Amino acid sequence: MFHGKVRAVAFDADDTLWVNEPFFDRAKAEIAEMMSAYIPAEEFTRILEKTQSRNVAVFGYGVKCFVISMIEAANIAAPDKIKSSEIEHIIAVGRAMLTAPVEPIAGVEEVLRTLGSDYELLMITKGDVAEQQRKISLSGMSVYFDHIEILAEKDEAAYERILHKHSIRHDEFLMVGNSVKSDILPVVGIGGRAVHIPFHTTWVHEVVCEDDLCGREYVEISKAGELLPLLTR
Repeated sequence: MFHGKVRAVAFDADDTLWVNEPFFDRAKAEIAEMMSAYIPAEEFTRILEKTQSRNVAVFGYGVKCFVISMIEAANIAAPDKIKSSEIEHIIAVGRAMLTAPVEPIAGVEEVLRTLGSDYELLMITKGDVAEQQRKISLSGMSVYFDHIEILAEKDEAAYERILHKHSIRHDEFLMVGNSVKSDILPVVGIGGRAVHIPFHTTWVHEVVCEDDLCGREYVEISKAGELLPLLTR
């Protein structure tokens, strides 16, 4: 489908190259269970999601913002009741997330090795720089990429800057990722191409409504290996 049309292929990192969101899901469930002594777990989760979405604009993406948001949500849910030991537990959960091993998604490295000989490869991820650099280092995947970009946000302006920086034409650029909001819509919006690989769980902040997809053309596949027939020359 993309033969002869694409020069540079970019990959998202979290939940595209390696597992990420399940760590957050497990942490949410654990703290929601702890907070169920004060408030139903479902209600705490709603408070946390609202708090985290608000805090991202100030603290950015990543575990540190998540931990701050869990502490704030716990205080909202149980004002003057939350114990210091429970705050310490939230911090311990965050520390465990920041030191967890990196779990590559099956089949991704084979795809990167195959495409590397014919395409300029980029990794484009967003989040806390130190957190992302740690995962990049532990994954061992940096060897496959010509360029690695860690962004505060993935929007049209950010992608425009990257294409200009690396002298890549819009119609020669393909973005591959799991987030329609961050990896697909902004790229299609500036005239690039995009391939969506859904992950089995998605952060609520990254969910888009059906109306946002109207008129947006992109390809959806179920796993990274299905990218090769679209690109292999």
